[in-house]
Amino acid sequence: MKAFVAGATGETGRRIVKQLVERNIPVRALVRNLETAKGILPTEAELVVGDVLQIESLKAAIADSTILLCATGARPGF
Repeated sequence: MKAFVAGATGETGRRIVKQLVERNIPVRALVRNLETAKGILPTEAELVVGDVLQIESLKAAIADSTILLCATGARPGF
């Protein structure tokens, strides 16, 4: 089992990643800024730089995940 979390550096995403790590569930976190993510996410999380709006990077990031979690925020007009 491996969990994929989009929006991992947001408030909700950080909490999700932390809970998964505490439960010993392997987690891959999709982040836009690697340096920011390294400072706020658990070191056990696998960090992948990408964008949910770019399908190719998203496909590669979720390839072997069995759990998909979306914690991205909403933007007006999106």
